[in-house]
Amino acid sequence: MEKFKLVAPCLLGVEGLVAQELRDMGAQDVEAQNGHVLFDGTPQMLVRANLCSRFSERILVQMGTFSARTFDELFEGVKALPWEQWIGKDDSFPVRGHSLSSQLHSIPNCQKIIKKAIVERLKHKYHVKWFAESQCLYQVQFLI
Repeated sequence: MEKFKLVAPCLLGVEGLVAQELRDMGAQDVEAQNGHVLFDGTPQMLVRANLCSRFSERILVQMGTFSARTFDELFEGVKALPWEQWIGKDDSFPVRGHSLSSQLHSIPNCQKIIKKAIVERLKHKYHVKWFAESQCLYQVQFLI
């Protein structure tokens, strides 16, 4: 069965509660960090945690991690991720996020670069030049 790296954002100080709650639900490789908890889970775990977690804000799928010290590295890293597994050719995917202690501190620039990288990847995969973004909404969030 397919497993995902999942993220449970939460308020500072309740990471331990979220981690224990996720373990009790059957999550694997649970790791509490500042402001969020990382864990592995199946699609069923993703749904269960989203519906049943009392302490986390929501459950997110971690698409990937990579080092990016320049906007070019950010573009290439984002473009290399398998966005087509989640986003269809007519789907909408606004981008938002945060930059903490990074050289890439301009959030609007990061948003534009990430959006452009996803579009370039999907243009290549779907063989289209324009995205209507009229169907399902997939919120893309980043933390740099």
